[in-house]
Amino acid sequence: MAKYDGIIGQDILTITEGENELTIILRDNRYLFVKVINGKLVTESVPE
Repeated sequence: MAKYDGIIGQDILTITEGENELTIILRDNRYLFVKVINGKLVTESVPE
C-alpha cells in the first residue's frame, strides 16, 4: 500500500458514486478512483 501513503490523512472534498465506481477528490487535488472489476476492488490515484 506504499503507493497510496500520500493520501493518508488527506481531507476528502467530494465523493461521487457511479455504477461500480467511486471517485474521491482529496484536498490536495488528487483523485482516487475505486472500481469493482470482476468482483474485486481496483484503485487508481491521479496523480500517483
